[in-house]
Amino acid sequence: MQKPKVVIIGGGFGGMFTAKKLHKLSQGDLDIELISKINYFVYQPLLPEVAAGTLNPQDAVTPLRNLLKGVQVRLAEVTDVDFDAKQVVLLQGQRKILQRVDYDHLVITTGQVANLSLFPGFEHHSLTMKDLSDAYRLRNRVIECMEMADVTRFPDIKQRALTFVVGGAGFSGVETMGELAEMVDRILPEYPNIQRHEIRLVIIQIGHRVLPELPEHLSEYALNQLEKRGVEVWLNTGIHSATQHAVYTNDGRSLPTRTIVTTIGNGPSEFVKSLPIALQRGRIAVSAELEVIGLSNVWSIGDAALVPLNTDQESPLYAPPTAQFAVAQAEVLAHNILHRTRGQNLVTFTHKAAGIMASLGGGRGVAEIYGRRVTGIPAWLIWRAAYIGMLPGLATKIRVALDWFFDLFMPRTIVYMAESDSPATRYLDYSKGEVVQHANEVPAGFYIVLSGSATQELERPDGEPEYHELRVGDSWGSRALKEHRLTHGKITAREDTKLLLVNSGDFQRLRNSYEPFNELLSAGDK
Repeated sequence: MQKPKVVIIGGGFGGMFTAKKLHKLSQGDLDIELISKINYFVYQPLLPEVAAGTLNPQDAVTPLRNLLKGVQVRLAEVTDVDFDAKQVVLLQGQRKILQRVDYDHLVITTGQVANLSLFPGFEHHSLTMKDLSDAYRLRNRVIECMEMADVTRFPDIKQRALTFVVGGAGFSGVETMGELAEMVDRILPEYPNIQRHEIRLVIIQIGHRVLPELPEHLSEYALNQLEKRGVEVWLNTGIHSATQHAVYTNDGRSLPTRTIVTTIGNGPSEFVKSLPIALQRGRIAVSAELEVIGLSNVWSIGDAALVPLNTDQESPLYAPPTAQFAVAQAEVLAHNILHRTRGQNLVTFTHKAAGIMASLGGGRGVAEIYGRRVTGIPAWLIWRAAYIGMLPGLATKIRVALDWFFDLFMPRTIVYMAESDSPATRYLDYSKGEVVQHANEVPAGFYIVLSGSATQELERPDGEPEYHELRVGDSWGSRALKEHRLTHGKITAREDTKLLLVNSGDFQRLRNSYEPFNELLSAGDK
């Protein structure tokens, strides 16, 4: 008898812990597969410390295959779900081949993404703190700015380079700013031409206090600690827009800067928005048993889901998008999927947080544990102990603990790992008979034949093949990119052939921005 198939989309807190718990509970009775675009689990609360150099980047992540023994892990991008056929549609491999995976139970735990389109210019000039690459880019940006400020002869360039702005004073924003302040103070002695008073650290908050999720007493303590460390806190101030040289607020002020970190404006991913599921407050509405409203055997938890905590229609309460709640939801969801397969009653999700805490950097923190408020060094130690306990895998716990220990005595490294530029175009070489493109692929971009030739094989409505020769100067991919569809036909090199590939994103931007180019392409779209 075939085992029930459980497909989990997303390898964050919700997805990883659901897979882990479900495998343990089912004892081999379920076929569990987790699909993720990256092959590692990111412990997001530690990203500010990665950016500040407290932790090594590889220590804040753990390979999913190491954590999920007995669970099939698939590295792929899910593009759609066919709820009628009970199939997940995904793109897999370097060539982005379209695949379908059957399921009996589907779990959507894709989290939320930064929606920078809410603020003009932020998509192009702001950094986020969602993934390991974000922390890596922020660290590089800070070091690059310090290096520039130490040698420049132009005051305006130095001012912009030494102004670091964080948008949003929730947990992520405050912890990012706290670690930035710690990093700047630790590496400043390496830059003899920069004085501490020349560095501006600014956090912008639209509300009237920082860390609004905490009691006001702890919020005030956090504000005082930030200000003592030289952080300017602009309360009751909204972010309006950003340019290459400055950030602008909704009260008309401007702040020259090269570094803007945005921790606000989160929303559903494009994948979630594309699904035929009604969203409430930007999230997937689920029942108290964590099943998606209106769909059977489809579940959702974590940041992507709107999980109810009460039944009061006038004053509804929902689970906050925190790691603590996601892990608790994963526990309940694993039981409910198993109960459903065995015809048992489902469990209602209820959870009361043991505490809530934040690190302010510099050995200070704030916390509320079982109603007791803690500040300063004790809160900071509690924060670190709690996160060590939540880290998945013994090896990860040990590595992070050692990083924290050595950071007490060792200087911070100021190595600047410059990212190599990714060219918008590249050359591709093929030998005679090699397949350039398979049918039904997502086009990688716009192709131009520079030398040699290729054959395109299409299938006519009557099922017979149809062949077209592509010679020097011919191109393809424009129409498929414009219409957001898969490629038609198989293309094979007739002889040794050289192509120029214009990456899809850059090609689309050029096509959408320059009408004469668009008109030229439209005349010969393929």
